[in-house]
Amino acid sequence: MHSQIKIVLLLLAASAFMLVTIENAEAIPAFTRQHKTECSTCHTIYPELNEYGEAFQKNSYVKKTVAKSGAPVAGGEVSGEGDSEQSAKLNSPAATGGEKTKGEEQKAKSNEALLLAGIPDLIPVSFRATQNIVFNNDAADNHKFDFATRTFVLNAGGSFRDMFGFYGSYILDTHAEEEAHVDKLHELFLQWRNAFGTPLNVKFGRFEPRLNLWKANNKITTSSLLAPLSYGVAGTYPYRFTQTSSQDALEANAILWKRLFVAGGIVDRDGQDRKEGYGHVSLKIGGSDLHGNEPEMDLDNESIFDYLTVTFGGFGYVGRNTQNDTASAVKNRFYRAGGDMDLQYKRLRIKVSGVHGWDENPDYSDFAPTERNSVVIGSEAEYYLGSPVNAAALFRYEYLDDGHGITRSYVPAIVYTPLQNVKLSLEYRHEDAETIKRIALMGVTFCF
Repeated sequence: MHSQIKIVLLLLAASAFMLVTIENAEAIPAFTRQHKTECSTCHTIYPELNEYGEAFQKNSYVKKTVAKSGAPVAGGEVSGEGDSEQSAKLNSPAATGGEKTKGEEQKAKSNEALLLAGIPDLIPVSFRATQNIVFNNDAADNHKFDFATRTFVLNAGGSFRDMFGFYGSYILDTHAEEEAHVDKLHELFLQWRNAFGTPLNVKFGRFEPRLNLWKANNKITTSSLLAPLSYGVAGTYPYRFTQTSSQDALEANAILWKRLFVAGGIVDRDGQDRKEGYGHVSLKIGGSDLHGNEPEMDLDNESIFDYLTVTFGGFGYVGRNTQNDTASAVKNRFYRAGGDMDLQYKRLRIKVSGVHGWDENPDYSDFAPTERNSVVIGSEAEYYLGSPVNAAALFRYEYLDDGHGITRSYVPAIVYTPLQNVKLSLEYRHEDAETIKRIALMGVTFCF
């Protein structure tokens, strides 16, 4: 046992050494290339979003125009809908934050047609790869070390003339590819911003419905996420419902009074002949608002509230499961209702999420349907060390009662980023249920 632990630590140290010594590794994802900024502008540790990243996402991947001094440009974002003056606006000093050099003027003129058409100057594509090494001392097949847990994902995203935002995520390869529940096209959607001049955004396509405060990939670990986001009760894949599974949906959302976000949608889920519905509301207190505007601070009278940000969220989802909608009359109606809190204070971040579920007939019984209630609670504390040691420590506690039994999980993890687009993580998962499960996981994620 001790020798196996030494092997894991040795592999981690060797991986860290090789990654730190790659001097020319300056690969950056699509948004970083588009907006010529660092990954840390939107992320704490990739891919977890910070305040500005959340605002960028909610505003359909449109960047707030900022002058060279760092202050927002008067008049806000540069936008238009095909008017004849659009080219002048896009290439004016006010839009770029300063006077252009001769070379910049020539480049702007050469890109004028693309800007007017709404076509991005750069192809907004990036890739993300994750390789994990899993150690499970209690593996049923006695295969304690598993090197085959990997994913390779293509991501694309951006905006067309500030009117439409788009995003896509396609799984090019994964260790779970042969399993039925893997949908390679995870997300592909278009969002119409401020439809008809209103605060309303209309989102259509395949995406994770806005329920929780966080998406599935908004985490610093390379594998697991909070239990309330991932648990399911009834149904078999790909028909089992989870809160962060991608769905074909139509959603309307809006930012109101700069700090209130509301969303609601209709879902056409695989294998179901009826539509499902959901709603979400969240309120942000402190910090920058949902448009990315920083609050005013009195530097002469600093307060704890100058660095404290708290976001509260609530959601509800109503749906139905079947094992085969065309061949079976047995149905399971269900609902999920829950709430989240995301607290940030300087380098400390605390996430709390809870959900209550009800299923009418989760066992798909023809004769004696039995209702089932479920309760899941997840909490996570994360502390970011910051420069010069770009690392974070995390501890997660989870409580799951799915109606059959109770499972408690304890997950400590350490994450290190030698480069902003490269991440190393070491995670241990201890599950206490009818039997004890102990799993150690080392992961490497890089994007380019």
